[in-house]
Amino acid sequence: MTKSTFTIENQTKICSNCSDKLIKYGKTKNGNQRYKCKKKKKTSVEIHHYNAYLSTINSNIIQLTKEGLGIRSTARYLKISTTTLLKRLLEIASKIIPPKLTEEDREFQVDELRTFHKKRIKPLWITYTFSLQTRKIHTFHVGYRTVEIFKKLLSPIIQTKSTKIYTDKLNTYRLVILSEFHSTRFRSTNHIEQNHLSLRTHLKRLNRKTICYTKNIAILSAILTIYFWG
Repeated sequence: MTKSTFTIENQTKICSNCSDKLIKYGKTKNGNQRYKCKKKKKTSVEIHHYNAYLSTINSNIIQLTKEGLGIRSTARYLKISTTTLLKRLLEIASKIIPPKLTEEDREFQVDELRTFHKKRIKPLWITYTFSLQTRKIHTFHVGYRTVEIFKKLLSPIIQTKSTKIYTDKLNTYRLVILSEFHSTRFRSTNHIEQNHLSLRTHLKRLNRKTICYTKNIAILSAILTIYFWG
């Protein structure tokens, strides 16, 4: 069943996907009239009792996520279950395409933001690349800091023959980035560190003094995908 795919034209139900006429197709268990598109073979309901079927629900989830509301706060506000919200977050994030690198993107800052998984004794790092020219984030990774992960994360910008990649003095970066493109000079990561502050301010689960640590790494990755590119 799709989400409210009809409009009204002269009291005739029209499918918004293909502009074909909708026909009556029985009723739901709540007594609401169902309709079916002859061409697309999809069904729809005129009135939904559960908010998760509303056509605006995904855009509302994106907006509230970018505003920093937590899972339970968002579910309460939208009047949907937390389980449904978690599924929608994963679904929305899977359809988001990261921005492509352009010729303007020549210098990058790379750094890690530390958070925790489930409880404070399990540290977790969010590592991402920050373009100094366009101020965009092109890639990120949630997990531990290993050479394999850093190679996968940095390979897109290394292949573009960027002029400079600025990082802190973590030894792992030196094993991945060629010295001629690598810089660890003083205050070389000030812009991305400022972006860390924005992340901690906007997303409750990344606050320093909190008990709202993420329980699921996939959900955290989905939230960051929506926040960065949604």
